[in-house]
Amino acid sequence: MNETTPTCCQIAIQGELNIYTATEWRDRLINEAAGLHDIDVDLGEVGEIDCAGFQLLLALRRQAGNEGRQLRITRCSDAVRSFLEFTHQTPLLDPVEAQPQSSDEESLS
Repeated sequence: MNETTPTCCQIAIQGELNIYTATEWRDRLINEAAGLHDIDVDLGEVGEIDCAGFQLLLALRRQAGNEGRQLRITRCSDAVRSFLEFTHQTPLLDPVEAQPQSSDEESLS
């Protein structure tokens, strides 16, 4: 699901983010992230990421920064988290994980 508010473009990436899909994702992300909005990228449903996918995220972050915008990673799948930890690159993307649900919210789920 991709949503745009007056100040933020929210993009959810699902599936693979790797050398085989990086070009497709690049085109989609550039189109979705065009404009004056900050960008929140949800990687919670990414099943696989490699260096090509990681480079794409870094390039998108750099482009946003050059345009005076901010890119935030709002959620990471286990695959993304493992990749970032294994390569010691977590600080480069600085993912902001969603706050855990309170026990009241969990019981309603």
